[in-house]
Amino acid sequence: MKAIQKILSFFFPSKGSLLPCAIVGTSSGLFAFMSLMQRHFLSKRYLAYSLLISLVVTLLAGWLWKRFLSGMFHLLSKNLRRLAVVFSAVLTIILLANTRLQPLYYLLPDTTLEIRIPIGEIPEGDESVRMLWIDTGQGYVHYTYMDIRGQWERVQKNIVFAPNQEIRISWRGKVGTLAETAFRMTPYDQPVYVSWNGEEREYNLNKPEEPNVIIRDKFQIPILNLIPFILSFLITNGSIIFALLLALSAWQPRQRLSGKPKQAAWMRYLLPMMILWTFTWLVFWPGIMTNDSMALWEQNLQGQYSDWQSAIYAILLAGLIKVWYSPAVVVLAQMLAFALLVAWGLGMLEQAGSPRLALWSISLLFALSPLNNLYVITLWRDIPYALAFLWFTLLVLKVFLSQGKAVRGWTWLWLGVAGFLIAVLRQNGMPVVAVVLIILPVIYRKYWKELCGSLLAAGLLFTFTKGPLYNWVGVDREIRGQSNLILLHHIAAHLDAKTPLEEEERTYIESFLPISDWSYYCCYVGTISYDPDFARNEFLASSSANRQLALDLFLRDPLVDVRHAMCAGELAWRFENNQCYMKSTHGFNSWKPERISWIIPNEVGLHEDSKLPGLTRPYVDALRTFGFRDDYLAVYLRPAFYLYLSAFAVMAAAVRFRDLRAWLVYLPLLLQSGVLLLVSYAPAVRYQYSAHLVGLFLLSLLFLPKKTE
Repeated sequence: MKAIQKILSFFFPSKGSLLPCAIVGTSSGLFAFMSLMQRHFLSKRYLAYSLLISLVVTLLAGWLWKRFLSGMFHLLSKNLRRLAVVFSAVLTIILLANTRLQPLYYLLPDTTLEIRIPIGEIPEGDESVRMLWIDTGQGYVHYTYMDIRGQWERVQKNIVFAPNQEIRISWRGKVGTLAETAFRMTPYDQPVYVSWNGEEREYNLNKPEEPNVIIRDKFQIPILNLIPFILSFLITNGSIIFALLLALSAWQPRQRLSGKPKQAAWMRYLLPMMILWTFTWLVFWPGIMTNDSMALWEQNLQGQYSDWQSAIYAILLAGLIKVWYSPAVVVLAQMLAFALLVAWGLGMLEQAGSPRLALWSISLLFALSPLNNLYVITLWRDIPYALAFLWFTLLVLKVFLSQGKAVRGWTWLWLGVAGFLIAVLRQNGMPVVAVVLIILPVIYRKYWKELCGSLLAAGLLFTFTKGPLYNWVGVDREIRGQSNLILLHHIAAHLDAKTPLEEEERTYIESFLPISDWSYYCCYVGTISYDPDFARNEFLASSSANRQLALDLFLRDPLVDVRHAMCAGELAWRFENNQCYMKSTHGFNSWKPERISWIIPNEVGLHEDSKLPGLTRPYVDALRTFGFRDDYLAVYLRPAFYLYLSAFAVMAAAVRFRDLRAWLVYLPLLLQSGVLLLVSYAPAVRYQYSAHLVGLFLLSLLFLPKKTE
């Protein structure tokens, strides 16, 4: 008995701590079992593993709390303790919302799946039907467990069926909350019949707006079957996040021992980025150009500018192509601005005492990021927007690190310039800049004059650009699209939900397209806006009527708009278990193995001219290996992943510095994600590329030491 008490006293600070630690340990074992080890049979070995995990985590939790975490916790003020607990709980709930809930597998009923695919003659040059996966909600079904009748072959982990036959596939097993059957889109009409438990439904794979046709079937799972997973997830992950926050609050990264770095020494951080990005550029010389890129290029050739794709960006391009008529000059400017900006930010952190090894690691992450390598050589206005957004965030970080003193130099003006660029390059940037520049003088009241100067500078530059400059250049302001497309998407959601309509409203809607022909897809408005029968131009010219209709429908049934926004804007908040595909993960015109193209066909003399042509295909294959798979990015490349990673890094800095003003650094990104959640009408990654940049850079806050006297 004494031996047991001695062991318990070694691991646990008191008898009262034994129960909380046991709860954490049991939850960890259950979570590991349900997430990783559930099978379609009861495995005694996996059950033993989960019990072992429970015991080890229980002892480890007690030992860590006794030896380290308890002291760290009591060093924090009451407000910071509460904030750390609340933050851990909120972040864990958000992560749960990004997770597919797992039921207890053994209690689920058996389910049967049957798929029938009548395949005829395939048009020349097109591929036959390709089945990508079957996901039961408990994992993917391996093809060896399916009964497949017909001719087929395995191609790149998919199944491709031969033409001129009827394929029949059957499978029997247990299914979770959501099952998916996925096929590659076909450019020709191709029916597929999917039957769960005898209820057959017909689908057509000819959906040009969707690169992959994912057939989803939901199954009702009793809530009691989900509670064990929910509780084990919340307790396990909440405890991990809380423990990490406490550890980071007390950890003091080793500061530089030498004096201040030499002037402009920060430029050495350019090297990894410039070397790797230049290599990518040579492979896809002179740069990547899409339809949007070409539209802006042609505006300069014609001398007719519109604000649809940001006239200021087109005007900047006009100046560059006068120097060198090639996309290469734009890429060069983007690459230099990008690398200089990141290197300058890392130099600022080096002056604050961050270890150089950590800063070199961040530089290397920027250099290696597949998104950065492709976007830096792509001519999209979203790239300079993201760079301006990163610059703005770094300036706010500089204000925080200096406790406001930095604005007495030129920082107040650069804040205004960066804010102006954000507001003028994308319409969703204006509210972000306005809120941040209004809040800063309130928080740093001692420097309110300089910070009000930032707001004034941004406002004056914006007014001058949208007014006298655009008038002088002759920018066409009549073309309006984005706000109306957002309204169109919400109106379509109400039509799909059968929200009651007034007779006048029905007549107005049908003046553009018969209601029966409105094809609502929550992820993308293009199913309607690009319908050849939809009177697109007439709709875009009816802004006031569209706003009134959307408002009336919202007041009639606001939950429809809430559900629509959570789906349409999921890229802003969800990084896992996404239901939408992802647009603009790259700008390739075609990246099929047999035809890799990165500049769309044009009549303005621009063409592809790879300096390393033998590497184009291996490079694209490598991209797929690292997470670029047919518009479905790997988790580590999705914008929302960096939204939450940034939040954790900023929270760690707040508790380490004992200064809640650290959250000002996160505010621009949080506001942007909130705005895009509300106004998204296409799941385009490039719209939220700034989240990727800010998230990568704010990782450096984990290594920022607290200043010592």
